[in-house]
Amino acid sequence: MAASDLFTPALDQWHAVLADRHDQPAIFGTAGEVLRSFSDIENEAKRFRRQLGGYKGTAVVRVGNTPALPALLLACWQAGHAVCLIDRYVLTGIANEIAESLGAGFQVAQSAEEDLVFSLRNGPLIERSEACLYKTTSGTTGSSRLLGFRATSLIADCENVCETMGIGPNDVNYGVIAFTHSYGFSNLVTPLIFRGVPLVCASDALPRAIHAGLCATQASVLPLVPAMFRALLTVEAIPPSVRLCISAGAVLDADVARDFHAKFGRKIHSFYGASECGGICYDASEVPAEGVGFVGEALRGVRAEFEEGLLRVRSKALALEFETPGFQPADVLAQENRGFRIVGREADVINVAGRKVHPSEIEAVALTCNGVVEAIACGKDDSLRGQDIAMVVVGSVSIADLRAFCAARLPSWQVPRHFLLRGEIPRGSRGKVNRRELAAMFDNLPLFR
Repeated sequence: MAASDLFTPALDQWHAVLADRHDQPAIFGTAGEVLRSFSDIENEAKRFRRQLGGYKGTAVVRVGNTPALPALLLACWQAGHAVCLIDRYVLTGIANEIAESLGAGFQVAQSAEEDLVFSLRNGPLIERSEACLYKTTSGTTGSSRLLGFRATSLIADCENVCETMGIGPNDVNYGVIAFTHSYGFSNLVTPLIFRGVPLVCASDALPRAIHAGLCATQASVLPLVPAMFRALLTVEAIPPSVRLCISAGAVLDADVARDFHAKFGRKIHSFYGASECGGICYDASEVPAEGVGFVGEALRGVRAEFEEGLLRVRSKALALEFETPGFQPADVLAQENRGFRIVGREADVINVAGRKVHPSEIEAVALTCNGVVEAIACGKDDSLRGQDIAMVVVGSVSIADLRAFCAARLPSWQVPRHFLLRGEIPRGSRGKVNRRELAAMFDNLPLFR
């Protein structure tokens, strides 16, 4: 396949949208002002394309939520450049490492004044002939790994998401999640380019700012991460224009889902996906979520089947390296009558002297103990047993009582040997628990702390 042919499906899709939507609003600001029409995006892409005349190879694009991103992406494709998207706040050194490993020809970064800055990258180019877009994701070592996607894969993921969620050109997506992350790209950027779904370009994730933006723009679709929904509970109301609330990026807390529905009359629909394959599952029902981790059924166009106890995902949206074998998520899922539930991560399995247990099994027991509000188990390295089981607990319970409670209900080897009482469970910016970081909290502590 010729390099130019790689981008043809994406550009054909865009030209169909452009012909249909032309001068209609495409991108709004948070005050409701129109920042770009669809024809404005095309004209902006032409201006960018003229700037790209002296560049060769793949572009590493390091930006935040800028209204210029759709035009920049289209300009690169029109000029025959594959694109690697990374977040604006990725350190320059890491961005350079990504560019070097990719053999990229140039970088586009966003300045403090919000301008886009183009710069050549010194180094050998690597000819790549199959992908039009690269995403980065962290493996178990934490180092970035590149995932290449065909244009047809990006279109398929967009169609799977929009068709399953019922999102169309009459909607307006509120775009405060990162455009360059897989979730934001699939739910905001590609629906704009491939299906003509307008978006609001926002960057302030504080609850009052989101509320004000929703009121001013009358956005109808609100994709957020769980921590943002939790924070949004502090506002008084959600405008009636918001018809669909979507949560992804981490497991949605059942209390947040319940309180949000009770206060605003909106269900938060859990969405589950991965950088390697795009969307996987979605809870489309209006039935209030039961418990933690329920993510609904497979998206349209996605096959999710168990092989040797682990889920394997197959669709037209997969990254190049997973097209034939399919993709196996790191999460452990269980199937229920109404769909799938996340019960933990395969990487979180604790290996105690060759016997393996998933933390969720221990946590489920601890949570039934009177006074326990939260309980997170993890594996603490041990020179003799490989790993010991450790647990961080939130609640009004004594360690002695909790250990006795667990000992009466679990096999002896599954009873945690290390405990810590805390006022809250440490979480990252996206609301996720990092069990490795929790395990480090137990270093140099005595048993039964």
